[in-house]
Amino acid sequence: MSVLRTVTLNTGYEDYYTVSGLDWGGVGSMHAYRSVCSGKGISCARAARALGLDTVAYGLIGRGDEPDFTARLEAEGLAHAMAPVPGRARHNLTLIDGEGERVAAHFVAAGYTLDEEDIAPLAERLLGDIVPGDLVTLNGSLPGGLPASTWADLALAAQARGAEVIIDAQKLALTAALGVGGLLAFKPNETEVLAIPAVADAPEAERLRVALRLFEKAGATLPLVSLGADGV
Repeated sequence: MSVLRTVTLNTGYEDYYTVSGLDWGGVGSMHAYRSVCSGKGISCARAARALGLDTVAYGLIGRGDEPDFTARLEAEGLAHAMAPVPGRARHNLTLIDGEGERVAAHFVAAGYTLDEEDIAPLAERLLGDIVPGDLVTLNGSLPGGLPASTWADLALAAQARGAEVIIDAQKLALTAALGVGGLLAFKPNETEVLAIPAVADAPEAERLRVALRLFEKAGATLPLVSLGADGV
């Protein structure tokens, strides 16, 4: 049976605070707090596992956070392969309005700053594990210091080992990935896709169509743009 292998380079924690009396500069109340392991690939693996798929989450993790992070993944029963890197994992902050139980604000922290040598052990582990027919998803932002071609290079290497590949990239990494032929899918959201100049320069009503045409031209089997609550 094929395995879904998700890859996240900018892992971290999502810290959720449920509050009331939200008033910038004022004093409110905190009612609840929870923190979960995060990163696009971690979330993808978590959802896929809930749907009954065989899944392994691959990722980088700051050396100081590795024991806690891996213990949490084990407690969830989420199969994983984490590679330690210099630095600490980021903590993103989400404030939840306790009255309406909705997200009031979300703050994204800076991720890792690394070089290509730092990610080599993770790439080697992933490529060594791939069996032809597996699905590999390359998810989220790149740590600072890495070239924009990082996801594209890893996608080509995974394809060479017989995997189908989905790229869910951002910024220059997304435009670089357009040079990878034969992907199963691209999957940016409607904001991330604006990193592609031809999309950003198109009239607003035409942007999604332009993006999908570019993905089709790049050879993607499933050209997608995700739209949050509105689907894809």
